[in-house]
Order: sequence, then C-alpha cells, then structure tokens
Amino acid sequence: MTWVVFGAAFLLLLGLLVAACNKALRSSRRGVSAGLGDGLGNFIDVFDPGNARAARELKEQDNIGHVIPSPDGDDPPHGVDLKAGRVTIRRT
Repeated sequence: MTWVVFGAAFLLLLGLLVAACNKALRSSRRGVSAGLGDGLGNFIDVFDPGNARAARELKEQDNIGHVIPSPDGDDPPHGVDLKAGRVTIRRT
C-alpha cells in the first residue's frame, strides 16, 4: 500500500516538474534566455569539441569590423564610404 502512495506522489512531482520546465521554456519574456535550453545547447562542446570551436570561430567572424585609416592630420588620397559601399581615390 505504501508503494502505491509513494508512486503516486512521485508521478505527481514529476508531472509538476515537467509542467514548470515547459512553462519556463515557453515564456514570452524577450531578451531573457531559459537556463535549461542554454545548458542543453552546450552538449556539443563535450561530444565534438573541434566542431564547437569551429562554430564559435564562425560566430566571431560576424563581429569583425572594417579596417579604415585612423584620422590623423593628413588626409589620405582615398575615401571610404561604408554606407554606399564605395571607395573614392583622389588624384594627386
């Protein structure tokens, strides 16, 4: 008889845990990530570290900025317009 009570209590707690995790993962809060989803996303680092390292390097390539000359006293003979996507070269 006690096993039935403990079994029912275990199933009830398991159901509550699943419902709480489901609600946390499906919440509509923007900008806030769920810890469970982030934790499970890092398994690739354990099973395939080379692939995970390569994926991180590709993500970092998106953050590389453009190389433009630093503004000092001299005007260089070229101008870079990043919005229009063109370079102008003045004749000297």
